[in-house]
Amino acid sequence: MDYSSVKTRDPPQDGVSDRLIKEDPSRQTTTLLKDEGARLPKRLGSADAILQFVLDISLTVPAVCFLTYGFMVLCNNGVPVNQSPIPALHMAAKYSPTLFPIAFSAIATNLLKATAAWRLEKGITILSLEYLLKCRNVFSAVTAPLSLQAVNLITPLLIVLWASSPLGGQAALRVMDTVPSTATESWPFEYLEFISPFRHTGASTSAGYEVMPSIQAAFAAALSSPMDAKTKAQDLFGNIKIPMVEHYQQSSQTSDLDGWYEVNTGPNTSPIWSSLIGLPATSLDGFSPGSNYSFKMETSYMSANCSTQHTLMKFNEWEQYRNSSIYHNNRNLALRYPVFPLSWATEPFRLIFTSWSRAKTTNATCILSQVYAEVDVGCYGSVCAPGRIRRIPKSENATVRTVLHQAAAEGSPYRGPAGVFFAYFETFVSSGLSLYDLQERQIKPFASAIETYFTEPSAPFSAAGISSWDGTDMSSIGDVVFSQRFSQLLNTFWLASVASRNVTGAFNFHDEFDDGTYRIVTQNATGTRTPDLLVMRVNGAWLSVLFVASVTMLVTGIFAAILGCLRRGPDVLDYSTFFFRDSPYVHIPPGKYRSMEDASDQVRRIRDIRVCIGDVDHTGDVGRLAFGSVDAAVPLRAQKAERYYV
Repeated sequence: MDYSSVKTRDPPQDGVSDRLIKEDPSRQTTTLLKDEGARLPKRLGSADAILQFVLDISLTVPAVCFLTYGFMVLCNNGVPVNQSPIPALHMAAKYSPTLFPIAFSAIATNLLKATAAWRLEKGITILSLEYLLKCRNVFSAVTAPLSLQAVNLITPLLIVLWASSPLGGQAALRVMDTVPSTATESWPFEYLEFISPFRHTGASTSAGYEVMPSIQAAFAAALSSPMDAKTKAQDLFGNIKIPMVEHYQQSSQTSDLDGWYEVNTGPNTSPIWSSLIGLPATSLDGFSPGSNYSFKMETSYMSANCSTQHTLMKFNEWEQYRNSSIYHNNRNLALRYPVFPLSWATEPFRLIFTSWSRAKTTNATCILSQVYAEVDVGCYGSVCAPGRIRRIPKSENATVRTVLHQAAAEGSPYRGPAGVFFAYFETFVSSGLSLYDLQERQIKPFASAIETYFTEPSAPFSAAGISSWDGTDMSSIGDVVFSQRFSQLLNTFWLASVASRNVTGAFNFHDEFDDGTYRIVTQNATGTRTPDLLVMRVNGAWLSVLFVASVTMLVTGIFAAILGCLRRGPDVLDYSTFFFRDSPYVHIPPGKYRSMEDASDQVRRIRDIRVCIGDVDHTGDVGRLAFGSVDAAVPLRAQKAERYYV
């Protein structure tokens, strides 16, 4: 079959639908817009908006960090400065005055720019726009009203906003103080009761043979201690001395409303102590070096009120007087009493103290009483001192009957042996003799350390009269000083007698203080313990400033991110291209200007165009200045000094 004569069909032409599509105006416009790089306004859920929001919200991270820093400081209030995380917080505080203003400036500037861009799309006054763009730091916020010579409602708001920047930095630095710890806690204490049982019935008894060496050693150690130790608040073994409260009552010093007298233990003053040996005291932790302690002791002591007379007495007369006395040391000291002290006595006990010397013999009539006092003690580690003292009122019978009347501590069943008075004074008169004096030799009229303590308390065992055949003349000692020193000797020997082992260092918390003879009595007290530590203390005022400034920075960053999302138009503020958008004096090559383009993108595209503020009307008599491009398309001339411009 011949197909050559058959006509072929022409290629199909565009149909009606295709033609309508091509002629559709919207499709033609879309194609045109794509060719020209046009774009829709930024949408809230677009990728660009989300990216911008993430970038803006990331600026709030420093605010969150400073808020976290503030909360960590608050939570670690009172923590020792060398304990974690205080060193790290101090390190952060050092850099805060630098980092806080930088972070705040970045966030605040972003807010001002976002606010200006958002309000610019809604409509804003020139003054408000200028304030938002001009106030980018603390200095400009203050100087802007001066340079613009105008203010509006946002002026004080901007000043307050920027004031938060330096305040926040300083607050982060000053929010922590280093102070001594004041975290006190209740703490138990224990101390020796002065009215403890006497431990023997005489020097020649079995108990006396056992305890007298330690008693003699403790008493001699107290007498021979240096004057510095005698005047301090603690003895050589750390025992706490009790002041004589009657000394304060008889002085011009006044007490407070509760009867307390301040005890001054400074380097230039020294109280009158009731004894050369203090009361042993301890606490649950044994007075740790890293703590401060405070507690009160209720105690007592013997007080002697003496009246002295000084007469001449030959040595043979003295021998007769001494041998007729009840207690003497076979040398120059004798003691006697007119009335034997009964345990139910109601009259004060009188004791006659007599010391012979070739110059004058001293006769002192002393009335003994028991003084009860409460002492407020403070300790820095194991270094303790009484801070206050007051007298405890007692009945007359209680003060008349001393420990020598076989008195017992309140609430204690331990009274000690019978014959306390005899055993005490029998050993007391000989306790001041040296080992050389105690040897079986001929009788020598040498003074003992008890007598020389009245005249030379700093060194009684090496005083001038202790090895002299003339004895020790005490006629220069007044009644007040004699009474004080005799009281000290009586109380020192009493403490050495009832607790010789404990006053020389063996005193521990809740020990069984029983040496097989008579149990000593202890008293319990509840005081306070404060760690001797430097701790971090929060400065409340600066912490409040830090929180306010940090919250302001956080809220500022959040609002900046939100306003950035609400902006529909391009980002043009803060860019030089903003000045020549739609300007007739700026020549932009065709295809390089797009009104919806962000200024940053536009800068990259037209970065080689040169611009200048010059004369755009150079042909007239008066010039006109404008921002324009420097090229052949725009007749822009440089400014001249002799030309006028409008």
